[in-house]
Amino acid sequence: METNIALEFNISFKMKGPKVTVRKIVHRGHTRLGLFFKYSNDAPAQRVKNIIKSIPNRRYSYTLKCWHIPNTPQSIMELNRLKNILSFYTEYQKKNKEVVLTEFDDETLIQLQSFENYLKQKRYAERTIQSYLQVLKVFTNWLNNKKEDGISESAIQAFNLEYFIRGKYSRSYQNIFVNAIKLYLQKIEKSPTPSIQVERPRRSNNLPNVLSEDEIKKLIRSYSNLKHRSIILCYYACGLRKSELINLKLSDLDWDRKILRVRNSKGAKDRDISLPMPLENLLKKYILRFSPKQYLFNGKGNIQYSARSIDNLLSQGLRRAQINKKITVHGLRHSYATHLVEKNINLRFIQEALGHKSSKTTEIYTKLSKENIAKLVSPIDFWEDDTPS
Repeated sequence: METNIALEFNISFKMKGPKVTVRKIVHRGHTRLGLFFKYSNDAPAQRVKNIIKSIPNRRYSYTLKCWHIPNTPQSIMELNRLKNILSFYTEYQKKNKEVVLTEFDDETLIQLQSFENYLKQKRYAERTIQSYLQVLKVFTNWLNNKKEDGISESAIQAFNLEYFIRGKYSRSYQNIFVNAIKLYLQKIEKSPTPSIQVERPRRSNNLPNVLSEDEIKKLIRSYSNLKHRSIILCYYACGLRKSELINLKLSDLDWDRKILRVRNSKGAKDRDISLPMPLENLLKKYILRFSPKQYLFNGKGNIQYSARSIDNLLSQGLRRAQINKKITVHGLRHSYATHLVEKNINLRFIQEALGHKSSKTTEIYTKLSKENIAKLVSPIDFWEDDTPS
């Protein structure tokens, strides 16, 4: 039985890896699935070739210069296996680790697919779904390599130590694993929660880096390109998350009410943000010159602006403005909130503007306020005798 298919997936390695495109072809009167990728002698391309050669009934067409497989449901399963295996390779390559890759059996693939379907039905964000699936695939691959007999508390603890601690991954990434494995055990394995205790890493109390208002102004002025200046000002002036900025559409701007609507943000929530006059004026100039169609900020070819492009944009601006602080794009959001605290804006209003679920998350910015820090005194401030020189 043939199946209709129209898919394309990308494989990103630490080294520049190939993009594998799957599309229908006709070979000697039969409809087949062609697998097109740019072959080279580097390790990622060799890995792709070796895995494709392991697929049953694969053939190579010298005319079309591609491998091809039967257009059947079984082939779709093989393509999923291809993606799963290569995704593990990608994850481990990030830390330059050698690892023995194992293939998933059909039962594991079905369980992972069921978990993905559950997350989609619950309307989890696509980024969250991919993060959960990725870390579960890495964990399952680790279990296979260690010859572990299923998921156990001891296996989870050993994985935490070997993968996250020794691999020097962040607490936030480890927390993603904890969230994913707990939900997976509960919904797919049908395991009673108390039977396997999955502990979270201790929370860190690191304060985020922020820019001063003068530094923000220097950064904004460093952009001669109107679009770039509009992107950075919009990010700071509204305290947005990166995903919120790139998903902004023209229809989200309410010029009459001077409101910017952020849709389907973290936690699947909408919120309205005040549109400041300087940003409004700049955006009107930008729209008049660049004529975006759907998204407020488009990349080349009128496609949605990418997160990586915004990262690069900020790095270039910081370099031109000669700001040496280690600041990420999210640092502009931290700066926005800190500057509002310094201007004595009610914390509740700041919480709403940022879209925070808990006020405790917003309270961190009181620790960054220069006015609050200035109120803290040192014992030597009370010395009346000579100060040591």
